Amino acid sequence: MNSFVDELTWRGLIYQKTPGIEAVFKKGTTLYIGFDPTAPDFHIGHLVWISFLQRALMFGQNIIVIAGGGTALIGDPGGKDEERPILPKEIIEKNKELAKKQLSRFIQFDGKRARMVDNSEWIEKLTLVDFLRDTGKYMSVNSMLDKEAIKTRITRQEGISYAEFSYQLLQAYDFLLLYQKYHCEVQIGGSDQWGNIVQGVELVRKKTGKQAYGLSFPLIVNPNTGKKFGKTEKGAAIWLNKEKTHPFAFYQFFINIEDELVPSLMKVYSFKTHDEITKLISLWENEKQNRILQKELAYELTELVHGKNIADQCKRVASLLFEKGTSELSEADVEFIKTSLPYKKISSEKDFVLEQALIDLGLTSSKGEARRLVEQNGVKTEKLFGKYHVIRKGKKEYGIIEVA
Repeated sequence: MNSFVDELTWRGLIYQKTPGIEAVFKKGTTLYIGFDPTAPDFHIGHLVWISFLQRALMFGQNIIVIAGGGTALIGDPGGKDEERPILPKEIIEKNKELAKKQLSRFIQFDGKRARMVDNSEWIEKLTLVDFLRDTGKYMSVNSMLDKEAIKTRITRQEGISYAEFSYQLLQAYDFLLLYQKYHCEVQIGGSDQWGNIVQGVELVRKKTGKQAYGLSFPLIVNPNTGKKFGKTEKGAAIWLNKEKTHPFAFYQFFINIEDELVPSLMKVYSFKTHDEITKLISLWENEKQNRILQKELAYELTELVHGKNIADQCKRVASLLFEKGTSELSEADVEFIKTSLPYKKISSEKDFVLEQALIDLGLTSSKGEARRLVEQNGVKTEKLFGKYHVIRKGKKEYGIIEVA
């Protein structure tokens, strides 16, 4: 079996790391990551670190997740061009509970090998004088100003508040406390968190005289757009909550991933072995038009997030829609997918006019365009179960009109 660091390196999950981390992982240690519950749900960007933690457990490491009930009251300036709005404490508490519930679907927090803690438990007990003396005294303003996120904000007219500027002190304090209480030696995070991670490593060293470690993983970027991976072409996030992103839309998002990106995503997200992934990539490279790699990744992640039954249904329905034909769809299939596609309900059959339906579903922008599509046989429609008009524009675009 490869070492944990070898595994992470092969999968492209190491962007930066502090010296000596290989030996720490070899003996086995505790690592942590933190998130601020500023939203009630996780999206597929978060799934990178969730799967990282799952992998760490598989390689014998212990893990801690900090739900930042305390730091969320301040706001991380990283990745933002302007001050974050201050959320009411009640919203943060509600988000935190929802996030804990969602995370528990992926990781069994047994209080031994996997813990979830809330930094409000210690941050809200801090007094200003004690914090400045016991933590601020050990932090250099020079190094704090050197962070890219801080530099960017300072050069803008709006600047940065003292509260957000101090966020990195609180994150460093988290690391110190976890080191002292649980002998947690490693903090992980996205590459945009590297500066804050290093601050924590330094605080542990200065306060305890002991060595702590940090590791960052790269933020996944779409090579064509330069934007962070995880959103649709229209800018909608792909959520892990099926109420916010329909499972079929989730599945199709991965089916439609660009060829340039899919091999690296397979390594980052999949729990298949090196050999399995290497063979799949080799097979895919010889027949990319069949999207073998995209299909494998879409199925595996849909199963991970939504379960095997839903993954099977997504796979079957996608095959019918885009390969075999809609005539084999069951009524349950149509009910399952209708809200993941452009969809409208009308009161009676006499209200169904194909050209108008194309406009209502957003498949065309004008009656003239709709008329041309129909005349040129660019649209196919099939009526199923006496009430569903399944409309297909071109090879990939679908919409459904349901007659009440």
